[in-house]
Amino acid sequence: MDSPDLKAPQQYINRELSFLEFNQRVLDQAFDESVPLLERLKFLCISCSNLDEFFEIRVAGLKQLQELGGAQLAADGMSIPEQLTAIHDRATRLVADQYRCLNSLLLPELALEACRCSGPPSGPCRTARGSSSTSSARWSRS
Repeated sequence: MDSPDLKAPQQYINRELSFLEFNQRVLDQAFDESVPLLERLKFLCISCSNLDEFFEIRVAGLKQLQELGGAQLAADGMSIPEQLTAIHDRATRLVADQYRCLNSLLLPELALEACRCSGPPSGPCRTARGSSSTSSARWSRS
């Protein structure tokens, strides 16, 4: 008979999928317009780095277990093939969000910021960039 303090598999959250949801919350910070622009870029980079490491360590470990014939279930009752399928589906959506964040939001905002910083030669960006009058003229023509 089961011990009363043991939980049923449906009461557990899959460890790998939980990490992907955490990584989505990190990426959500990159979408948050109340966060400064360069901080948003950092959150995107952290999300990408986290996902790389996730596949290098956790997914590689699951695949190795699968190749060795491991048939044990995760605490939530998912088999290794079920986990890999769920990871693929969730990671695909996460990567699409990362690209959307970069291409549709951050790169256009960074380009606008660069145009603002290349304004008049006496502006604060001139000193920070060490720009010359030719680079300022190049930006102002576009």
